[in-house]
Amino acid sequence: MSNNETTTKKTFNDHFIRFFDRWTPNAMVFAIILTIIVAILAIIFTGCPIIMDSAEGQMSLMNSWVAGFWSLLTFGMQMSLIMITGNVIAISPPVQKLIRKLAMMPNNWFQAYAMVLVISWILMYIHWGIGMMVCIALLRNTLVAARDKGYSIHAPALIACAYCTAIPAVGISQAAPLQGATPGFLKSMCTTEIAANYVAEAYPLSESVLTWWNLLQCLVLFIMVFIVGYLIMPKNKLKMEGCSDELYNDVKHTQTMYEGPADRSTPAGFMNNTPVFSMIIGIFGLIWCVMLYAKQGFNGLTINNFNFTMMMLGIVLCGTPERFSKACIASVGSVWGVIIQFPLYAGIFGIIANTGLAAVISNAFMAISTTKTFPEVAYLYSAVLNMAVPSGGSKFVIEAPYLLDVAAKLNVDVPKLLCAYTYGDQTTNIIQPFWALPYLTLCHIDFKKLLPYTLVICVGALIVCSIFFLGVY
Repeated sequence: MSNNETTTKKTFNDHFIRFFDRWTPNAMVFAIILTIIVAILAIIFTGCPIIMDSAEGQMSLMNSWVAGFWSLLTFGMQMSLIMITGNVIAISPPVQKLIRKLAMMPNNWFQAYAMVLVISWILMYIHWGIGMMVCIALLRNTLVAARDKGYSIHAPALIACAYCTAIPAVGISQAAPLQGATPGFLKSMCTTEIAANYVAEAYPLSESVLTWWNLLQCLVLFIMVFIVGYLIMPKNKLKMEGCSDELYNDVKHTQTMYEGPADRSTPAGFMNNTPVFSMIIGIFGLIWCVMLYAKQGFNGLTINNFNFTMMMLGIVLCGTPERFSKACIASVGSVWGVIIQFPLYAGIFGIIANTGLAAVISNAFMAISTTKTFPEVAYLYSAVLNMAVPSGGSKFVIEAPYLLDVAAKLNVDVPKLLCAYTYGDQTTNIIQPFWALPYLTLCHIDFKKLLPYTLVICVGALIVCSIFFLGVY
């Protein structure tokens, strides 16, 4: 057999990737298919009418869908701002310079792989929004640097593995632990007296995501992601798909967008390009942020406060109103998927919440629970429901009343339950295109190219998490 035949011989991994390339639709179609599946399940298991509400008052499938359709507008705007402000910071002159230096450090694919995954994981544990946007900026610049330096790296696998670092990043910014640390929030979710009496006023993060058992689980999961990602990463240069021309040109544009002298020849040009206005508003806002976090600590990390902080940082780091405006214009293209697809997922949320499907699913899982197995059941339940409602905060509102009631009856530790719920979200996020939208748009790649890699890592996460929930917990 010739060397050429040997290097081009199709492996199992090649066939595996080709299968998903042929059969995985884009993210928009994925959302529509999920809507249809959830609708069918609601009709079968709740008997809800399809068009008109029943005489007994049960909301129809159509009305449930429409009622939920716009329920995530606020959250959609918040997510859009996270993506825009995060990318503005990432492409601001000082941060872009730092990221470009980091991206130029690796000299081969393994060095690039290790650097991107470690930095992404650490930042995502601190805050998923910061981690996500810095990760994307680092991915973009690393792939361009690989092309410029002449070493090969498989872009889909690198992006997929970096995306998967969200699984071991159950940290201080996750919705359920933060809501559990908010005084009175969990009690307000209790629908039975036994749950209200059992649940504490608040559970500090030191009892959930900052405990030794959660930190150990995060570390083991990261090692799993790193090793599995290494094993499935194509190493044959002929099979490596590097930086696309579209991504390369996009990154090169952002690297040069601030070059050239600023036009201060007119009063308008002077105001647009002076740092005075940016420094006044930006520093004033950042002072408020410092005071807030000094007083409230991690409890001050709400989505709105995070977005405010990111916007003020972006204004200061860009230096002038003109630079900030250019950075925003270069970033808005990343949010089209959120704007269009969030209503579809909100519609799925409406079907589940308003037809009674949530209670049906919950009761089915709770019927098989014991004190020992309930964290595992909650983990699997959260992972499954996350495929239809991929929003940790919104979905927790659906699940919390049932989870807390059963936790009270089975005497299950609530902070461990909050972590189990969050791990369920993180595990199936990586095989659901909802949270991948910023990666897909900014890295100019299709979700079907990531899925073969994220699916394997998802299976690994299911095994590792189940061992922890059934053993360590």
